[in-house]
Formats: sequence, C-alpha cells, structure tokens
Amino acid sequence: MEIGVQKQTDEEKQAQPEQFNKLDDSGDKKQTGYCGFLTVEYYTPYFNVTETDVIQRIKATFLPFRPDFLNITKENPDLWGPIWINATLIFMITAIANLRQVDSEKENQSFEVGYVPQATALLYIIAFGTPVILAIVMKILGVDLSFFQTICLYGYSMSTLLPITILCYFQNEMFLWMIIAYGVGNSILFLIFNLKEELDKLQIQKKYIIIGIVVTMQLSLYLFYKLVFFSYVSEGKIELSSAAQEESQPGN
Repeated sequence: MEIGVQKQTDEEKQAQPEQFNKLDDSGDKKQTGYCGFLTVEYYTPYFNVTETDVIQRIKATFLPFRPDFLNITKENPDLWGPIWINATLIFMITAIANLRQVDSEKENQSFEVGYVPQATALLYIIAFGTPVILAIVMKILGVDLSFFQTICLYGYSMSTLLPITILCYFQNEMFLWMIIAYGVGNSILFLIFNLKEELDKLQIQKKYIIIGIVVTMQLSLYLFYKLVFFSYVSEGKIELSSAAQEESQPGN
C-alpha cells in the first residue's frame, strides 16, 4: 500500500545534515538561525519517515497496553502521520456519507462535497490544536516531553477513528455508540500508558490533572465526532452541506 511516504535508504538518512537528525535537550530537532520555525527547512526533519515507520506507528496505537510508542518515536517524532491520518479521515467521511445517500435515495442522487472544507478545518484544528494545549499544560507541570513529540503522540492516537469511520456505514445507533465507546477507551489508554513513565515522575496531584485533561479531551473528541459526522451519515445529509447549497442559490 503506497501512502506517499518518502522511502529512504540508510545511506540517504546518514547523508542528511546532522542538525536534522539530532534532538536538542527539549526533544525537538536542532535548528539554527533566527525565526527558523518560519522556514520549510525547520519542519523537514519531521517528515523524515518511511512508509514502514508510519504503518508501525499506526499499529502501535491499537495496542494500548504495550506502551512502546514513545520509545519508537523518541528519536524521530513525525508530523507526516498525523497529517495523513486526518486527510484519510476526511476522505472516508465523504465516501461513507455518499454511500449512505446512494442507499437511501434512489432518485436525485448527487455527490455531496460542500462540507469538506469545514470538516478539514475542524479535524486539523483538533489534531494540532489539542496537543498544543496538552503540551503547554504538561510543560508547566514539569513533564519532560517535547512539543513535537506530543503532537506526534496525539496525532497517531486518532488512528482509532479510521476503522470506526468505516464501520459508521452500518446505521444502527446502539452499534455506533458501542464503537464510539471502544474508540474513547482505546485512545485514552493509549495516551495514558504512553505518558505513564513521565507521569510517574510527577506529584500525585499533577499526575491526575494531566490524566483528567486527557480523559476530557478524548471524550469531547469522540462525542464531537459522533454528533457532527456520524449523525450526518445516519441522516444521509449534513446541515453544513445544506447551508452551503442554500448560500449558492441565486437571490441569497
């Protein structure tokens, strides 16, 4: 399965600039120069993964009781996985929604894409905005985890939504809530077990503050996903799409 990840040989990796392959004291890869974060080169090392790396990391998210994800990504956290996972989710939501519409409407069938920009914005805000908040809180409380490591960890935790989105084709409300419950439980366990080593270094109060934030974030994410996207699929249409169509009609 080709997902567009750059394939590199060991020689090519070794030939990369040393500053792209080492982590500084905070866990982020070293960069030089002022305002380096405004350059493409600053983010290049975070896409230095192979297809095998991404697949291995996605598989790790479905084994929450084996907290080896941070060990796998410690020396090479990436942004490619979180970006690809959310792009795939947007495609799946669109495909499943339209398949449901084809099944429910024998006439006047049309391919609905009007809500895709909104879905894209919402998913990417969640995928990157949430871990930013989590990283700031953990930094304040003394967790030794870098900004990019947190984004990588949280972004891959959203892999659980990939099979859930496919299963959302089957429109049984009880079944939908069951798979949502599985997703919430799996993602919470994945995040907490992988953070356990760092959390154990904190005072008990700080530890439970972070655990509470993780649980709240994941409950909110999956409830949001169910109410916004799963409700859409079960109805065969989406309010965002209808609103977009009304705005496009003459005279509005």
